[in-house]
Amino acid sequence: MWLMTMLWRYVVRHQGAVALGIGAVYFAAYSTLSVLRHRTYHSLGFDLGLFDQIFWNTVQGRPFESTMSQALPMPHSLLGDHFSPGLLVLAPFYAAYPHSETLLVLQTLALASGAWPVYLLARLKLGGAYPLAWVVAYFLFLPLAFINLFDFHEVALAVTPIGFALFFLEKGQRRWFLISLAITFLIKEEMPLIGVGFGAYALLGKRDWKLGLAVVTGSAVAFIAVIQYAIPYFSSGRSYPYISDRYGQVGGSPLGILRTLATDPLRIARAVIQPKKVYFLLGIFGPVIGLSWLAGWASLLVLPTLGYLLLSSYEPQYSFSAQYSAPLIPLVIGTAILGLARLRQSAQRPVIFAVLASSLLFSWAYGDLPFSRKFDYSQFQTDPRYAAFVHRVDAIPADASVSAENGFPSHLSERRYIYDYHFEGAQNAQWVVLDYSGTGHNLATFLDQVAALEAEGYQEVAGGYGLALLRKS
Repeated sequence: MWLMTMLWRYVVRHQGAVALGIGAVYFAAYSTLSVLRHRTYHSLGFDLGLFDQIFWNTVQGRPFESTMSQALPMPHSLLGDHFSPGLLVLAPFYAAYPHSETLLVLQTLALASGAWPVYLLARLKLGGAYPLAWVVAYFLFLPLAFINLFDFHEVALAVTPIGFALFFLEKGQRRWFLISLAITFLIKEEMPLIGVGFGAYALLGKRDWKLGLAVVTGSAVAFIAVIQYAIPYFSSGRSYPYISDRYGQVGGSPLGILRTLATDPLRIARAVIQPKKVYFLLGIFGPVIGLSWLAGWASLLVLPTLGYLLLSSYEPQYSFSAQYSAPLIPLVIGTAILGLARLRQSAQRPVIFAVLASSLLFSWAYGDLPFSRKFDYSQFQTDPRYAAFVHRVDAIPADASVSAENGFPSHLSERRYIYDYHFEGAQNAQWVVLDYSGTGHNLATFLDQVAALEAEGYQEVAGGYGLALLRKS
């Protein structure tokens, strides 16, 4: 008992170092798992191959050029699809080792680093041993590991700066708050909507009218400018497609959504209150036992992100196993900390134990950590049928154009012309790699693909069960 007490006191006195140690263990483990998943052919063209090609082109002097983004098979700019100029910060690291693995390791570092602003916020608002408890809750939070093991996505890079934005706002450091928030605007086009939530909190919760109005206005202007002008500029005049495609049922545009909310709120309610969306909300707020909703005006922080996720008709946006929920990681954990801080001190200790217990339970039942009941160990094992085949694929010349299926595009994406066969077809590429896993393991469909390509003048030069490598004659 005495030893345990001394050990606990030591941990509390050095909990910053312990928090960093937990983050380092997570980083080492999930960097390894992410790379292993890729090297065993479980990563995909969308989106690891897509981003790998973009970074490869960038360091070759063709910034943001892609032949897969939006399934457009001609060279074009990613910025005409998603506004992510902040990715340039990673280019020097990619240039040092220009391969997909670099992106996976950098993404893991970005996600692991998100625990530090959580620790700082909990230390600022709670003190004691609570910061370390919240670091544990952060790494157990459902979306984190799923996002980490699902290829590479730019939105994951927003987790840490969003966390710092909340910390600096609570600490009253305006300049650093604004810098952190502005960084997120360079990561993806919907991030300014999150800025509106921060501005509303500063306005109503902090009673900082000048800061609040400036952030709300600036964020709204930034969002409109990116959607209406920046993205169409880089896409040669094409309008931003995702709002009309995914939000048609509730208005199809920002103004249309607001009009629907004012004139037909039941339509909005029907779009939100669906079984899968309720399940998503349970997975997001269950681990923190709903503390985010006890955070007073700070609860406004999560509303914009929840709004654009739940109003969408695109199912991955309201799934905690996809990348779209990444901004909710720091927002939900951060507001839960603020909610706990509003409770009387005598209630805080049992509540934090409940948070840890709930986080552990949700992570075991629904998560993607090695102890989770549905953790898929097969995603780190190479299918035996690839053993001899991949050597022939690796021999494809580096300057050849390639169309590939399933997990192969992300292994062949360090070239100017790479196409995802599932979405773009052969595109008269010099080489085509087919994998029946990309057809849902439908061997008949796979054989039809091979026959169709042979009719177009392709010759099969290597094969395996459900695998084919074809070259243009």
